[in-house]
Amino acid sequence: MKATISDTTVSIHKKKSELTEEFEQENIDFFRKTMNFLGSIGFFVGDDKKIKKDYPILNPKHRYGRYGDLEFKAEIYGIGFKVEFYQNVNYENRCGGYYDFDKLKKIPYLIRLQFELSIQKLSAFLNSKCIEVERIKEYKGADFIVHKYIDSGHKPQKEIFDLSKIDGETVENCFCNVIDRDKKLMKNGDVKYFRDDRSGYLYRGKVYHNINNMWWVLLPCGTVRNIAAFELFDLQEWDTRSRVAPDRMPNSYKLKKEQLSLCSMKELTRELKRRGWRG
Repeated sequence: MKATISDTTVSIHKKKSELTEEFEQENIDFFRKTMNFLGSIGFFVGDDKKIKKDYPILNPKHRYGRYGDLEFKAEIYGIGFKVEFYQNVNYENRCGGYYDFDKLKKIPYLIRLQFELSIQKLSAFLNSKCIEVERIKEYKGADFIVHKYIDSGHKPQKEIFDLSKIDGETVENCFCNVIDRDKKLMKNGDVKYFRDDRSGYLYRGKVYHNINNMWWVLLPCGTVRNIAAFELFDLQEWDTRSRVAPDRMPNSYKLKKEQLSLCSMKELTRELKRRGWRG
């Protein structure tokens, strides 16, 4: 078996050509030993509650762990298993840090130190089991997109290339995946705007198709963001140039507010008196 570390994900796997009939049980056994080891170095390891609730049949092949603010999710797959570390202190995705891209870049300093220490201990454990550990180089900016294109099976590129060479190329895909907010057809290399749904700031960058309706956006600073097509647009006169504070008001509160606005003053007064108001 071989282990690779990419960003915050540790994958332990075998080549398909090396698989045997006994491998499935061996994989499960070693997965359990790895979870026990992570527990021995300070992580609380237990069920992934979401998997247990929604997909109970998959629960034995999934685990969740936490040590302070450093968390991980682990799962078994066909040729091995993986452990994906993350944190929920500094994140962009509204669903939490587990769903962020570039997780390692977003980890705060002290949690990063804890992560690196955990990786060192996990690597030593794997080496003691005669498993080679390789840390994959991190790519940034245009190089990051190029290597994503090479690694993904749905892209034709197989060797290193200049990203600008695909500028202007159209994408053969479902129409809804290649049109922006204003129903304009997007091509690789187009310059588009988007507004960060967490900070409210306006960003601009070159777009390159990723998968389905997701597009890589290469910002001038070299940062790469993964943005849905319907969130990308050409700046219009009516678009606010400055920061727009995101609307975090719960939908339930909005509904109550809308319902109250439909009531007359007499109805509101009657309801307050029913609740014991003495004004």
